[in-house]
Amino acid sequence: MELCAVKTGLGVLVLLAGALAGCSKNADGDMVVKTPRVETQTDTLKMPTVTTSKDTITAVTPKLEVKKETTSVTVPKVKVTRKP
Repeated sequence: MELCAVKTGLGVLVLLAGALAGCSKNADGDMVVKTPRVETQTDTLKMPTVTTSKDTITAVTPKLEVKKETTSVTVPKVKVTRKP
């Protein structure tokens, strides 16, 4: 905790020293403080324009026909019997 307080105190001293370094007295005895000037400028950015369109594509779908052909095959039938 003490280390944090020491760091905070040093930070405050640095800020005060910086503030006093930017100050001076004029001939009337008034304090003159130098402050930074911040100016803003406005720039115009040109955003791209995106357009979309749709194309119609005609695709050829092939027509398939399946034909069934039958062939007659003679299958031999074997009958086995036991002797009595």
